[in-house]
Amino acid sequence: MHLQSLESKTAVLIQTEREQNGDYKSLEDFINRIPIGIEGLQILIFIDAFRFTGRTKNQLLVIARLILVNFRPENRNLMLIREPVREYELPKLERSEFEDAFDEIELLGFPVSISPFDLLRTRFRGDAMAKDLLRCHKKTVRMMAYLISRKHVPTKMGSMYFGTWIDAEGQFFDTAHFTGSLKEYPFQGGGCYLLLGSVEVDYHFPTITVTKMAKMPFIADPRYSNADDHQFTAHKNIKEDVSMTHRAPYPQEHEINLPRHKMK
Repeated sequence: MHLQSLESKTAVLIQTEREQNGDYKSLEDFINRIPIGIEGLQILIFIDAFRFTGRTKNQLLVIARLILVNFRPENRNLMLIREPVREYELPKLERSEFEDAFDEIELLGFPVSISPFDLLRTRFRGDAMAKDLLRCHKKTVRMMAYLISRKHVPTKMGSMYFGTWIDAEGQFFDTAHFTGSLKEYPFQGGGCYLLLGSVEVDYHFPTITVTKMAKMPFIADPRYSNADDHQFTAHKNIKEDVSMTHRAPYPQEHEINLPRHKMK
């Protein structure tokens, strides 16, 4: 489950209740059907779970508190006939798409409403895209990419990694990172990186052997525009999937008497 801080039993109940009794009609309808406190409700509002209401997040936060201040849990699900949803007159409270993206990073570990590339300070997107790599065999390319996962492999020379990324067009590609380059240019957590490397195409499948890479900075969190000490806190929540291998390096050929010659 990706959503942080929301109890798993609540998530299961939300789905079960919807399957048994139909879609939620409003925020008020949801509160009447699901036992949830203001903290859990705020989490769902911040990930835009109530966008079907047509209300902004700021409006929903106000409405949630107005409903819960007089709500009696013992009356939940006791109404035989649903009362019409109360209309609250609220000012239009605007939010930027970047505020929504940082809500998602904080709660999910990655943005979903916009591309992570839209959060970069730079507008540079690389010299090549994943679709170009088959034509770049033995060539050096620069690519801007978002890290999806990396696989650790132990070797005699030290650790190496295989990486999986997406480019600014949302296409996947793979990389190889050997010990030498990793010592100077290590991974620095989830996010977008500028990669420099040579393309190798084997069996019609391209891989970039990375020689240099740098993690690229995202914009400051606009939710904390007046609090400098919090403007880059959410950035630390960006997830990366790391698969570690806990074994000794495989032996080299000469260590196990290879190569062996065919018998004549």
